[in-house]
Amino acid sequence: MSSARKKFGLVFNPDKCDGCLECEKACVKAHPHAVAGGKSRITITKEGSEKPKVAVCVHCETCPPSELCPSALLEFHEDGKYWTLDEHRCFACMSCMPRCPYGGIFFEGAFGVETAYTCDLCAGDPACVKVCPKEALTLDKTREGKG
Repeated sequence: MSSARKKFGLVFNPDKCDGCLECEKACVKAHPHAVAGGKSRITITKEGSEKPKVAVCVHCETCPPSELCPSALLEFHEDGKYWTLDEHRCFACMSCMPRCPYGGIFFEGAFGVETAYTCDLCAGDPACVKVCPKEALTLDKTREGKG
């Protein structure tokens, strides 16, 4: 099965980001019962005078990690046009992680819990986008219906 899908896209504008990390905090709050609870599915980094960088699933038109997952845990949701990863069934082989060109799949291995996890766009209404005071994160809906 092809991983190409009609969907939304998460967009990061480094010129607008001030590195406040409100997006990370909102993400943690939005996933209290996840296997990787307490972990943000978006990471903002900034070194010196460089522009901030983001590591997050941007919900590409195609999802290369989904083509490699031996358990087929990356699922496309037609209703919200986004991808999710089933953290409860992941056996932490980590084969998906290097396939994401945006570094948007993370790994949790603390406290005996081993799972990969990624942005799920908060089921189509991302908390990170709502709280970003500089509008550095946006949800691009222009791809809806294309593909």
